Amino acid sequence: MFTLNVRTLLRSLVPAAALLMIVASTAAADPGGPPAPDARAPQPKSSAVSPFAGAAQVAPQPPPAPPPALKVGRPTTKLLIREGQAGRLLLGGTWYFRLDDLRVGLSQRFQSQRSLQGWQEVGIPHNWNAQDFAFNMSSVGWYRKEFTVPRMPRGTPWVVRFEGVNHFATVFLNGRKIAEHAGGYLPFEAQLKGLRRGRNRLVVRASTLRSPTDLTHARPAKVNGFGTGGWWNFGGLLREVYVRPVRGLDVEGLTALPTQRCTRCAARVKVRMQLRNATRRKALVRLTLRVGKDRTIRFVRAMDASSRREVGLSFTIPKPQLWRPGKGKASLYGLGLSATAPGGLRAGYRTSFGVRRIFKRADGRVFLNGRALQLRGVSFHEDHPLAGAAWRPAHRRETLAEIAELGASVVRVHYPMHPAMLEALDRRGILVWSQAPVYQIRNDRMEIPSLRARAVQANREMVLRDSNHPSIFAWSMANELQEPPIGPGQARFITTTAREIRKLDRTRLVAIDRVDRLNQPEGHPALRSVDALGVNEYYGWYNGTLPPAGPATTQDLGPRLDALHATYPDKALFVTEFGAESTFDGPEGQKGTFLFQSRYVREHLEIQASRPFVNGSMVWALRDFRVHPTWGGGNPFPQPPYNHKGLIEESGARKPAFFEAQRIMRATPPLR
Repeated sequence: MFTLNVRTLLRSLVPAAALLMIVASTAAADPGGPPAPDARAPQPKSSAVSPFAGAAQVAPQPPPAPPPALKVGRPTTKLLIREGQAGRLLLGGTWYFRLDDLRVGLSQRFQSQRSLQGWQEVGIPHNWNAQDFAFNMSSVGWYRKEFTVPRMPRGTPWVVRFEGVNHFATVFLNGRKIAEHAGGYLPFEAQLKGLRRGRNRLVVRASTLRSPTDLTHARPAKVNGFGTGGWWNFGGLLREVYVRPVRGLDVEGLTALPTQRCTRCAARVKVRMQLRNATRRKALVRLTLRVGKDRTIRFVRAMDASSRREVGLSFTIPKPQLWRPGKGKASLYGLGLSATAPGGLRAGYRTSFGVRRIFKRADGRVFLNGRALQLRGVSFHEDHPLAGAAWRPAHRRETLAEIAELGASVVRVHYPMHPAMLEALDRRGILVWSQAPVYQIRNDRMEIPSLRARAVQANREMVLRDSNHPSIFAWSMANELQEPPIGPGQARFITTTAREIRKLDRTRLVAIDRVDRLNQPEGHPALRSVDALGVNEYYGWYNGTLPPAGPATTQDLGPRLDALHATYPDKALFVTEFGAESTFDGPEGQKGTFLFQSRYVREHLEIQASRPFVNGSMVWALRDFRVHPTWGGGNPFPQPPYNHKGLIEESGARKPAFFEAQRIMRATPPLR
């Protein structure tokens, strides 16, 4: 016998309440008129319209709300991310938003509207379906910012940087298109061509209309003919927007990669600088590199007019202070670059890096600073019941506090984290298994050259953005690509991506995460090109043997890990996922109960720890998160849309499995 948890009953009422709110708000925000084709995604076979259109015709509609007052903002010096260019300004304050379910915004030229009729005030980051628990519908939203910039010499170029727009972005300045970008978890920049001295209008069309060839598409269409992605299809400007002036010169990137021959050896730091001369004349650029508090390196480089150039150099730190995990305050070196040239040209950039040595032995064991890894941690999704994926600093602090309370020494997300989150993990000494947003792509789609190219490029962008973070010890190129078998296109993707990552960074592991199943064919030649394999195992939950009443939740995990190590003796093995759903009280032998999940987590961690060749284990997941309106997750009593494999409920309540994992993780230091 079992009883439903009281929190479970209350939680089941949330989707119904959210449904009413979404219908009401969408009907009010949707403009009329026929649907227009989307600029970024293929059209469905049928001419589907919004599921809310019929509802809007049944009940009399209230008169349109009056337009909000126009607020023209100025960017501020508040920075949420430490790394970046000098002179960056946050384009925050009041933005305006309108939903475009019927996709008429392009034909009605929302990008050029002067009136604010139909728009509402919002703050950035913003997620238009943050409180949707019922539909997970693909759609389009428009964002608008009226702003001025500080006075600069006439002709000074300005650059806008979007830290994350989900999923397809089209950017307009004063009615003219200036940029497009695909992928919601990586930044992109554009020059603000046509910027005026007075008031300007920046408009962003954000689309979550997903096609089967998107890099993170895994769920079929349910509402309007478009897919919804591999997890909840959050839409909007999910991360901040910055602008900066280019005073003739621009430092577009600065990367420091330290290496050591041994743990007590000097560190050799290779530095790469991406410079831009935005003027129409040659420039002799004086560069000053500041390392830590007491070291300065000066040099000169010539640059052609209107050109970009990568400049490299290296220096030595004779007795480096090593970045170490698990200390709560890791050692970091500040790195700053200033560039000047005659005529008042100047630019700057600041970042930080840490010195630590990652070494994989021939037997697959991984060492950091001369000691073997034995990592225990969690994966998580950027999903908050109120804010959705539009996390603000308070949401990151809350997650960091949960990670610290748990005692985790490693974390993982299915996409590049917010840079401020990585900076916090750097300071706290928590390791990161970094993953590109390439998820569950079928073999037939991997045969498409353009799709493979986009997947490789997503990995390049991840490495270029995050190479300075010492917390990152592995670059995972993808998660759960289709197999068996590994198709020819997927094999080309694996080998090409491994090569491209190593061109940019040879100081970390190159990895791929795979679903692990019994009797799965192994030993594909493409996997020789990676250093590490992430094992996503759900033995005793989705597959394997589940004793109906006995001392174990699985009989298959241990032998399966042994077989993997025998097949790939030189590969570093990490268990990157394992978990069980829990939503109600009941006996530990009943799947779906809190006690079953607690026992499952304990037994799997114990089995993994008994194999020294397993370098680390990550529970799936830290907190319950939204997946799909019909999600079951293997739970005999599912409660969609949530994946309930979290150690923490979406309400923040700790499940019994949290404390079981906490006991084990706190007793396991990250290094042997």
